[in-house]
Parts: sequence; structure tokens; C-alpha cells
Amino acid sequence: MKKVFTYSVFILFVTNYCFSQSNDYFEKISIKFNDKNNSLASVNRINKPLIFKDNSSVYKENLELPALTLSVNENSSSKKNLKNRSFISLNDDKLNPKLPIWIPISEVIGLNLGLGAFNTYVGKSEFAKISFKTIQKNFQTGSVWDTDFFITNFFAHPYHGNLYFNTARSSGYSFYESAPFALGGSLMWEIFMENEPPSLNDLINTTISGIFLGEVLYRLSSLVIDERQTGFKRVMSEIGAGLLNPFRAFNRLITKRSWKVVQQEAYEVEPLDFSLSYGVSRTNDGTQFFTGLANGILKFDMVYGNPFKEQKRNPFDFFRIRSNFNFGAGQPPIGTVTGYGIIAGQNFSVKNQKMLAGAFQHYDFFDNNIFEVAGISFGAGLMSYFPSKNKDQSIVTSVHLNLMPLGASNSAYSSFGLKTYNYSVGANMKFESLLDFSWGDALINYNLYFLHTVIGEESNELVGILKPRLNVDVYKNLSIGTEFVFYHREGYYADYPDVHINNNETSLFVTYQFKNIHNLLR
Repeated sequence: MKKVFTYSVFILFVTNYCFSQSNDYFEKISIKFNDKNNSLASVNRINKPLIFKDNSSVYKENLELPALTLSVNENSSSKKNLKNRSFISLNDDKLNPKLPIWIPISEVIGLNLGLGAFNTYVGKSEFAKISFKTIQKNFQTGSVWDTDFFITNFFAHPYHGNLYFNTARSSGYSFYESAPFALGGSLMWEIFMENEPPSLNDLINTTISGIFLGEVLYRLSSLVIDERQTGFKRVMSEIGAGLLNPFRAFNRLITKRSWKVVQQEAYEVEPLDFSLSYGVSRTNDGTQFFTGLANGILKFDMVYGNPFKEQKRNPFDFFRIRSNFNFGAGQPPIGTVTGYGIIAGQNFSVKNQKMLAGAFQHYDFFDNNIFEVAGISFGAGLMSYFPSKNKDQSIVTSVHLNLMPLGASNSAYSSFGLKTYNYSVGANMKFESLLDFSWGDALINYNLYFLHTVIGEESNELVGILKPRLNVDVYKNLSIGTEFVFYHREGYYADYPDVHINNNETSLFVTYQFKNIHNLLR
């Protein structure tokens, strides 16, 4: 019971700020990554195709991942280790039995009640003072669009939605079976746990983006857990998985799986490539250079799964996440979190070019002193890998066309209270192309958003974010790089002067690529 109580307190602690309407930004995040030499992996650098060379049943063909490089030496040691690993479906009934449905339902209710009590008696939050009268009023009022902080609505709420989702996902339920729990948990919170009218934007963000983040964290925690281990390694793997996915740790504790030892790996494990960059960034005034204050940046770039391996596609067996955290210069600590994951798709080849066409879900969050842009998107995507005759060169390209059921962008005409942005619907286009060379790589990325205001000052906006980047190899897994960000906005307002804004950001950073993560963690 002490362990259950400890995990319960931990879950409430990490989720408290997600629904605190008075908080501006989260505490700064400090993460330390450890790496060690691994005889299995011979890593070139970040931003090249990931290539596995092995004849085992696990990896039957070469893997080429966009913008990342990792190669496995074809020696007896690597083959032996790969062959000894048993890759089993996430929904295997014997190794991952489905818990009774009352367990995740009770956990959703318990999470909301516990967090509500915390906000009421510890946080002393006004919005948490509920009664039967406030619940009745919420039903009578109906849904509204709230005016909370940008980061609260488009970053914190998705995190809380991931907890609802993972009450079921970590209880043995599939991706689609777990999705309704994100919706149900959000509905309960909005109607019963606040004395403010239910927020429609919170319901959308908590549910849809919560599902996105929930499946990402579920799959990442699956990389960490290895039920074949014992001793110190097992303890550390359980702690690591719990930090990524608190409710998974809670469910593993109450079902005694935290210390159960099995002979097979129980969870699907896809290749993961991961890079960490640190450097200096400067957000400039207008199009001039060296006019803004410099701040420290910490970048994470992650690719999970192989988009070019011919296989039956499951939701999020391939996803890509990028994030950028700021330090100093008055910049928001969370600068960028963007990502997309496949929902359904088909692999095919055109001559020597490998392709993936499918439906993708996207999540975007950009926040700095110049612009705020966020959105939920669904659409069609096409990815291709084209190797040149020169083996040291290749081109990886992706194009996505999406509809945005919910978006937001900052606007001076919509600033009042905590709210500095318009709520929008619209569409977006994303293009990325990587040219890989023997000495480094060049990447160009462009996102274009069309935003039609639904709540705020009547307007239509075009927001574009162009990011060319250059990386040069220095030594083994280490490289230095520079990135230029050009941001432009064309805003056409019904009752105010039109807006035409151009800004740029420059950064210089050092990047280290972590080797074959899913093998290092075992």
C-alpha cells in the first residue's frame, strides 16, 4: 500500500500544473542522458538514414529512416543479440492480458477526484471550489471557449489527456480502445470538477492531442521496460518507464508486473534514433541579424520506427518528434514541440525509390516572444527515400497536406487578460527534404498554415515557418550545426489594419547522437 500511495502522490504532483488555470509556465526541465560504448552499434551521426544490416526475422530488410543515421555491424555478436530478442504484438493476450474495464474507469475518476482535491485544499484554487450548484450551472451554460494561457491550453492539457489515455492503454487495451478514455476523462473534468463553464477548446486539446502524446509515451516506455531483467537494471528500467508514463508504472505496480520476470519480451520494440543538441539562439527584430538577445537552447530530435520498411502499418509504429527548450533572454522555456505519427499507411517502391503513403496525425506548438502558433492536424502524407549512385549520398523527402480542426496564433487585436491569441480552424502544408553527404547534411523544412479565426477578431492569416539547417560532422557521433528560421505572417482583418510581419531566428549548436537506444536500454 505504501508503494501504491507513493505512485498516487507522484501522479498528482506531475499533473497538478496541467490544470492550474493561474500558472504561466512550467518549471524548467533538466534531463541528463547517459551513454556508453556499445559493440552492437556503429553510429555515424544524426540526420542520415537509419540502416540495419541483419538477416534475422526481426529485421528482414534494410531500414532507412529520414534525417537519422544508425548502422548495426553485421557480426556474430550483433546477430546473436538481435535474434535472441522476441518481438511480440502490443496486443498479445497472453503476455499483456486486458484488465477489467472498471480498473481504467476507476483510475480516470480517481485521478480527477484526487487532482480536484489537491487544487481545492492544497492549491486553494478558486476554479476548484465545486458544488452541486456549479455542476448544474455548467450543464445549463453549455460549452465556451476559455481565455487561459497559450501554454496551458495547447501544451498542459494534452499532457493530462495522455494520462487518461494511458489508464486504458497500460491496462492492455488497444490504441482505439483507449481513445474514449481521454474523451471521458476530459468531459468529467470540464463538467464536474470546475466551477467555470466547460471549455470546448480544452475538451478538444485534452482528447485529441492527449491521444497523440499518450501513444507516443506508451511506446517510448515500452522501449525502457524489459521484464527479462532483474536487480538494479530492472529497478532503473521500471523507474525510467514510470517517469515517461506514470499510470503505466501505477498499473504495473498494482498487478505486480513491476517485479515479474518472463523469458520473452512482451512489448513491441521499434528502432529509435535520438539526438540531443545544445547551443545558442537569437530571435532577431524583423529581418535584421544580431538585433535580439541571445539565449541558450536545448533541442531533442527523435524518430521512432522505420517508415520505409514494408510491413502492415499500425497507429504510431512510426512517429517523429522535435522539441526546443529555451534558457534565458525572457523566452518561454518550452519553445517548440512538434510531431507527427502514422495512423494508417502503405509502403511501396518506385524503381529504387522507397515510399510510404498514409494518413497522419500532427501536433504543433511554437512559442517565443515573436510568435505563437499551435494546432491539431490530420491529413495525407507521402515520404520517400532515394539513394544516389554514390553510397555516401541520399535524399529523404516528406510532404504532408492537412486539415486543422483546431489551431491558434497570437494577435495584438485579440489580447485581453491571459489570452493573446485567436482560436482558428484551417489547413496546413509541411515539406521537408534532407540531402545527405559524406561530410554532413543539409535540411530544408517549411510549414505553411492557413488560419481562419473562429473565436477572436475576424481574420484570415497565412503563417509560414522556414527552417534551413546545415550539419557538419566533427567526430564520431558529434557534429556542429547552424539553423536559420524565417517566420512570416500575412494577416487580413475585417475591422483592423492588415498585418505583415517578418522575423528571423539564428542558432548555432553542437549535436550528439545517442546510439541504438532500444539496445542500450537492455
